[in-house]
Amino acid sequence: MKSWFLQKLQNLPFIQKKVKSNLIQPTDGELSAEQELWWGSFLIEEEQSRFFKIGQLVTCVDRFNHKWHITTYHEGEQPFKTFAAQTSNEITFKPTLPDRALLSLLDRPCYIPLGETLRIYISVPLWIQISAGHPTTILDEFATETLADTWFGKSTRTGELCYNNPIHGSPRLEDLPQDSTHAIIPVSIENRTKGTNLLHELKIPLDNLSLYSDKKNRLWTEHLHLYQEDSDSLETLAVKSPPLPLSDLQLVSPARVMVKPGLKNFFSSFMWE
Repeated sequence: MKSWFLQKLQNLPFIQKKVKSNLIQPTDGELSAEQELWWGSFLIEEEQSRFFKIGQLVTCVDRFNHKWHITTYHEGEQPFKTFAAQTSNEITFKPTLPDRALLSLLDRPCYIPLGETLRIYISVPLWIQISAGHPTTILDEFATETLADTWFGKSTRTGELCYNNPIHGSPRLEDLPQDSTHAIIPVSIENRTKGTNLLHELKIPLDNLSLYSDKKNRLWTEHLHLYQEDSDSLETLAVKSPPLPLSDLQLVSPARVMVKPGLKNFFSSFMWE
């Protein structure tokens, strides 16, 4: 017997938000595929259900009197959650970054000579945040892709629990996923130590990054500049700058934790070999 959720999937159309084409000339290294705009605000009346298909994830939202039911389907139906919230009939979907640092391997280990800078791109699977009402009440957050836990540190006593990124970082933007459930993180890594160093993995402080959309609805974070003065030091200086020389960028989701630019607050962002 088919589940209630699957029966609803067959009987009701997906609700997707469409946007008109905004044609811009791509620059070198810029993704060319245009994406659908799935985030935004939607009206759901009492006793009404709406479906949202975001990538491979399907979400059903039901509104009742002072209650919301949220159900997701992605490689198996998840039990619906009930939220008691006396809000308006407006619900908002918003992409957001995961709530923990991300550990990414490079597509291949790279030597960085003294004084040189490596520029790579990291693709991160997004989370979806659902909120309702004015002022906003956050109802739920869930991942478009489940990431495994991993440990980053020199020992089991010193380090940090991170998410393991299944997508390797690459200097080639076209090597990364080009869909609406991922964001691109531009990273520059400068070697200011005493010699040539080998880099093979990188920790990205997702809590401190914001999400922006460009004219083609692609999602970016700020450009993250990392450099380390001493290979024996655990401190890494991080400086954030705008996401790239793209026009008409719009802030979609602010950082979970705001920090001052240039503050030494990211520890052990990478380990040299």
